[in-house]
Amino acid sequence: MIYVWISLFVIVGILVLCLLIAVIRTLLVKDTPYVKPEAGIPLELQNAYAKSFAEMIKVKTISIHAGEDVSPFTKLQKVMSEQFPFVDKTVEKTVFKGGSLIYRWPGKDPKKRPYLYMAHQDVVPAPAEGWKRDPFSGDIVDGEIWGRGTFDTKCTLFAFFKAADELIQEGFVPETDIYFASSSDEEIAGGGAPETVAWLQKRGINPALVLDEGGAIVEGVLPTVKRPMALVGIIEKGYIDVKVKAISHGGHSSTPPANTPLVRLARFVVDIDKHYPMKAKMIPAVEDMFVAASKSMSFVYRLLFGNMWLFRGLLTWLLPRINSYGRALLSTTIAFTQAKGSDAANVIPSEAHLIVNLRPHPIQDMEESLAVLKKVAKKYDLECEVIMGRGCTPTVNTKSSAYQFLMNAIQVNYPDVLLSPYVIVGGTDARHYTAVTDAAIRFSPVRVNNADLKKMHGINESIKIETLAEAVRFYRYLMKEAK
Repeated sequence: MIYVWISLFVIVGILVLCLLIAVIRTLLVKDTPYVKPEAGIPLELQNAYAKSFAEMIKVKTISIHAGEDVSPFTKLQKVMSEQFPFVDKTVEKTVFKGGSLIYRWPGKDPKKRPYLYMAHQDVVPAPAEGWKRDPFSGDIVDGEIWGRGTFDTKCTLFAFFKAADELIQEGFVPETDIYFASSSDEEIAGGGAPETVAWLQKRGINPALVLDEGGAIVEGVLPTVKRPMALVGIIEKGYIDVKVKAISHGGHSSTPPANTPLVRLARFVVDIDKHYPMKAKMIPAVEDMFVAASKSMSFVYRLLFGNMWLFRGLLTWLLPRINSYGRALLSTTIAFTQAKGSDAANVIPSEAHLIVNLRPHPIQDMEESLAVLKKVAKKYDLECEVIMGRGCTPTVNTKSSAYQFLMNAIQVNYPDVLLSPYVIVGGTDARHYTAVTDAAIRFSPVRVNNADLKKMHGINESIKIETLAEAVRFYRYLMKEAK
């Protein structure tokens, strides 16, 4: 018996020692001193940018499917030609049938790998109800430009074109070719980006860096974090839509049998909700984000997130259970989004189904995630039919020269921010560009907070004039420093 007590004493002692080490490490970690920078951009220039950008917002470029009217995009591109006259005269333009485009700005040495910057022209619909101002007004009020697309993503489209326009006017020629790409159907996962990638492949063009939307400079991204974080997307989760069907002989609702289709589907949903079947793991990109954020957190959070060697297992178990965002970062997510039963209130359906949306995680990619879902469905005699699906994208190497170049550019232009890799839980056009580059990175040089993020695809979307001006300055830096 004494050996049991000795063993327990040793275990407790080790735990106490580890905790003591973690506390000491936490006390020694100090946030890097910084001074939040002034914009450093004359207000007159900021206002000029805002007025120019507003003209792009006024054009109602709602996403279009193949064969639909492209005239709104033709109008936008005409506005862009007027707003960026030096780009219009200098670059080589290719506009695809559906309104997507790619421009080439010739550099000094075309043999060097080019750089490609992208942002989509299309926006999601914006009914006027609930908006303080017309969503396509481009109104400039209290230091902000209002309207659909101000954040997602006409702001970056404006910023890199404006940066190029200024540099061309100044006589600057980039060291290597620079491409600007923009689809007209990103919001509906259309064919614009694949068509553009096919165009690049046909010409053997393999960019050193492709920079698209995804991450941003976010305030309040994690609890108690005092500093904004530049979240740089290096991997994009997958996407699967699955129809889960229950078949029966149907019948009249007056004499319902046991285990009707809707009952079986309901049990399936409850089973997944109560006994979540997907595994969770702290991959390096997520761990690095937490560790980077911990430097600017309060003591308790800094203790937990800054000592992954001790608390990794606890956080991996805990986060998916207490926070939907935590689950999205650490595992494949399952969402029940649509349902269909009988067409009549008094008829038991001979077939009922659910639409289940999965976002596969790299630790359990498309095939494995589907296998888990099918295993649960089989318990309730349900069939699974994949409507569409794709796996996770390759992970960008954070030690690569392209990634390090981008991180340095962010730190130079935004010295107050913390830098971190990031897992993109949604979808972007950048996933298609992994066919032509190993550095398809998702980051927009735009400062946002949690309130701003809720406006994306919501009401009252807007962007600060200062933020837009900072983005122009950022792209100027990228274009001038790229070698």
